[in-house]
Amino acid sequence: MGTGGVGGYYGGMLANAGNNVTFVARGGHLAALRERGLELRTQGKVINIAPAQATDQPVDQQYDLALFTVKTYDTESAAQALKPAVGANTAVLTLQNGIDSVDTLSRVLGAEKVLAGVTYVASAVLEPGVVQENGFSRKIVVAEPGGGSSDRVARVVDTLKAAHLDVDTRTDGQQVVWEKFALLAGHASVTAATALSIGPIFEVPECVQLYRTLVREFLAVATATGITLPADTEEKIITNFQNAPPGQMSSLQRDFAAQRRVELDYITGTVVRRGRALGVATPSFDVLYAVLKARARAFGGLTS
Repeated sequence: MGTGGVGGYYGGMLANAGNNVTFVARGGHLAALRERGLELRTQGKVINIAPAQATDQPVDQQYDLALFTVKTYDTESAAQALKPAVGANTAVLTLQNGIDSVDTLSRVLGAEKVLAGVTYVASAVLEPGVVQENGFSRKIVVAEPGGGSSDRVARVVDTLKAAHLDVDTRTDGQQVVWEKFALLAGHASVTAATALSIGPIFEVPECVQLYRTLVREFLAVATATGITLPADTEEKIITNFQNAPPGQMSSLQRDFAAQRRVELDYITGTVVRRGRALGVATPSFDVLYAVLKARARAFGGLTS
């Protein structure tokens, strides 16, 4: 559900492994999928899924698994559109940014249908019908939102592993989502604000210190929310980005550069709003949010 960089990558890998996959897309990307199929560039090779089953609306056919990979600002409308494809045994695995999608999907589709997931893959649509994965990380984590283990998580994990994907399962779904958001929130905000990839940013000591400050503000918000992240979270995040390919960019940065709708309110804005609600100061996030909101508003990139 949403054949962008993430949905296109995982959907393509599942289809290449012989699974019956339907790609939900729109615009020129949908037209290319219908005409030529999906071209997936990954790990130094090209995988062609042709023909590809592609549509702009989920059909009235009940699937075993729905990968929910739309942008966060489309979560509500996409969840409503997905309803015809959700049957009694359908699992809906969200791989979106932010920390709110499980709650939204549970409200629309029913909590018993939803699985929590995070992905660390770096992939993007190069052009209509073409998705490229950059090789840094392809990890995906699947969990029950309320914690514990289940047969359906085991089945999903087995299916993903059979498609040669790097997949893991956890018994603490909420923790998984917050750990990924800790990695994303500051990174997306800084890269979008500077319009630079990770390499040039980490050559500037002041930017490294800004990264650290953002992580600390995020951890304060998480703690006030009742989420306890590992004590070495800050150092792990800094080390992760120091070791990343110098040209790595965030999806938020790419959307700003292309002047598309942006997930600003669901990433940077989420930290700001939660901080205010909890009485936790987030001055660095506040500044970056203000700057990015003004930029997004200027080119019509906000959702409202």
